[in-house]
This record gives sequence, C-alpha cells and structure tokens, in this order.
Amino acid sequence: MSHLFNLDGRLFGFLSRAIDLVILNFIFLLFCMPIITIGASITALYSVLIKMVRDEDKYVVKSFILSFKKNFTQSTIIWFILLAAGSILLANFLLLGSLSGVPKLFFVSMLIMFGFVYLCILLFIFPYMARYEDTIKKSLLNSLLIGLSNFPYFLLLSFLFVVPVIFIFSSSIGFLSGLYFGTFGGIALLCFINSSIFNKAFSKYET
Repeated sequence: MSHLFNLDGRLFGFLSRAIDLVILNFIFLLFCMPIITIGASITALYSVLIKMVRDEDKYVVKSFILSFKKNFTQSTIIWFILLAAGSILLANFLLLGSLSGVPKLFFVSMLIMFGFVYLCILLFIFPYMARYEDTIKKSLLNSLLIGLSNFPYFLLLSFLFVVPVIFIFSSSIGFLSGLYFGTFGGIALLCFINSSIFNKAFSKYET
C-alpha cells in the first residue's frame, strides 16, 4: 500500500501524466488559434506524445515549442494541401446529388478511392513529420505507404477519428460534450492513445 503513494509509484505517475496531458492540450489549443498554425500544432502535439509514449522526454512545454518552430513551414504547407484536397473531395461529394446512373457510380467509386487515400495521409502525415525529417513529397508518400502497410492500425485509427466526429456533430448535446471534453484534455488524451498505435507502426521501420 505504501508503494501506491510513493513519488515513484503508479498513482503519482498517473497523476503526473494526466497533468501533462491537460497542459499539453491547453498549449495545443492556444497555438491552433491562428488557424493557419493548426498543422504545425498537430505535429508538435504528436512529437511530444510519441516521446511520452517512449519515455524519451519529460519537458512537455519546451518540447512542444521546439517542435512547433522546427516543423512550422513544412507542416503549414501540408496543412494547406490537405485543406485544399479535402475541399475538392467535399465539393465532389455534394455534386453527387445532381448525378445518376453510370456517371454517379463512377464518381462514387472515385470518391471512395481518393477518400481512402486522403484519410490515410491525413491520419499518418503529422505523426510522421513529428518523428522523422523528410521532404514534403516523401512525407506524403511515406505516410500513405505506412498506412497501407499497417492496415489494421489504419482501421483502428480511423475508428478513433471518425466516431468522435460523428458523435460531436450528431446533436447539440454531443457538440457541447465534445467541446467540454476537448477543452479539458480530451484532444491530448485521444492523440496519446493514437501515439501508442503510431509508435507500434513506426517501430517496425526504425529497427
């Protein structure tokens, strides 16, 4: 029982990790406010969390700011690329209502294919940049290849990404719950869970 309340025990370790996630969540939201910095903020968030999963770094705030500065330009460019690609996919999806027959079947098939590629890159690109230094072209390609070669992880990450989004936009209660949860550590917690999955996927290539 005495080990439970020891400074090196599980209880204090859990509380320390929880506090780090709350602090990290606050910093992430703060750095996301200009909107254009969201990509760099996501990269910095995963940079800290993947290190946290691996017990490589204990300085949450310092590590976040260093990663944000280091990856700002590249992450911002990729963020705008993803926004543009997502807008095109959404526009094509909205146009499906005006189509019928073979043309509609063709566009549905194309949307499914490109939507799959887009989601794969969206899920893996920022954690990839958080962990490795590469060009934009190679980062996009490698994140896609890693996602495809780790399909079970891709499905799990897709589930963890899609379900909260559906819940948040399903009702006003879901939106308010998501807003409260996301503000007080929820985003960092979900990304921490994701980071353990990314760690397993990336470790195969690092060995």
